[in-house]
Amino acid sequence: MKCPFDLKNKKAIIKFEEQDVFNPKNTIKGYINRRQGHLYGSLYITHVNGKKVPQVIYGTPKQHYPFDRQDRWEFPDADSIEIYEKLDGTNILSYVYTDGEKEYLTFKTRLRPTLGSSKFGNFFFLWNEMLKKYNLSDFCFNNKYNYSFELYGKRNKILVEYDVPLDTRLIFAIDNKTGKIIPPSRISTSIPKMEILNKLDKTDKEYYISYQKDLDNNLEVDEKTGIVKGREGTVWYFITDDRVNQIKCKPEGILKFHWSPNRIPYESIYTTCVNAFENFDKPCYEDVKQLLMEEFTEDKIDVSKQRILKILADVLFEKKLQFELIEKYNELGIDINEDKGAVMRHFAKIYPKEVSGKIFKLLMDYTEGLNE
Repeated sequence: MKCPFDLKNKKAIIKFEEQDVFNPKNTIKGYINRRQGHLYGSLYITHVNGKKVPQVIYGTPKQHYPFDRQDRWEFPDADSIEIYEKLDGTNILSYVYTDGEKEYLTFKTRLRPTLGSSKFGNFFFLWNEMLKKYNLSDFCFNNKYNYSFELYGKRNKILVEYDVPLDTRLIFAIDNKTGKIIPPSRISTSIPKMEILNKLDKTDKEYYISYQKDLDNNLEVDEKTGIVKGREGTVWYFITDDRVNQIKCKPEGILKFHWSPNRIPYESIYTTCVNAFENFDKPCYEDVKQLLMEEFTEDKIDVSKQRILKILADVLFEKKLQFELIEKYNELGIDINEDKGAVMRHFAKIYPKEVSGKIFKLLMDYTEGLNE
């Protein structure tokens, strides 16, 4: 089977050889496409357990705006348009691969062949909770599509603050023979999926801008705490008989974090640093730079290097603290909901006073998830 993306462009691919955490006897080897477009995050598996079995796995593509920074607009052709909420979390893709004799189900983040499992970002642990909660494995394996989910909530916070500790929604499917996107409305399942917010026969720039303003009016941004509440945006599916194109629509309150004219805004760097843990166990500056280059010029990133390093260090500290807290809390054996004082006195002996508020919030989010 021929690879659909360019393996000669070393900057556009990631070479991998990893143990499949969901099928630990298997080692998969191949390439990931990191160039933006409909093949973003797709895999070309060359070997399974040392055996040559070339196969293409279509990933979750990058969604685009209907305009560029020069304010040039273009909408895809469509017989109908379906609008869905855009969740702010981690994208998890299910896929089925073969060793030439047997088929296996596994799950991946965008730029990895499987889920990471480290003290800085244990997506394997979090996703297993969802597999049990919704019995996803049978559905994902038996239907043979690649299914794209969003893992979101307080315990996997990116930018938007959600009320739920941890949850997931099926956002769309991908036909692994063609790469064609299948919208939620055409997926029959009892598993929680995205619901249509609106359906149109056609659209234009004026309607899109008015929709964007409505999103902005319902967005709450606390500049002091950095907490954002509301919809991160929406995804518009432009549907014809033979294809589906996705266009994203985000409120100005979110876009301003990403498209500052003079420098990379704090929120864009912070969000990218958090997202980096989806693809790297312990991301370094070069890993974050690689992701930022999908949105910003190299010159702009290099000028912001010290800022990126500081924010990355802060995120690493938060991730490490979160991992340590959960371990120490479980060893303590006291429910914070029953004896907050005893728990906080215990952690006050271990951590400085200035992180006590962060400790309390992390523990409350964690225990809320356990008690759902």
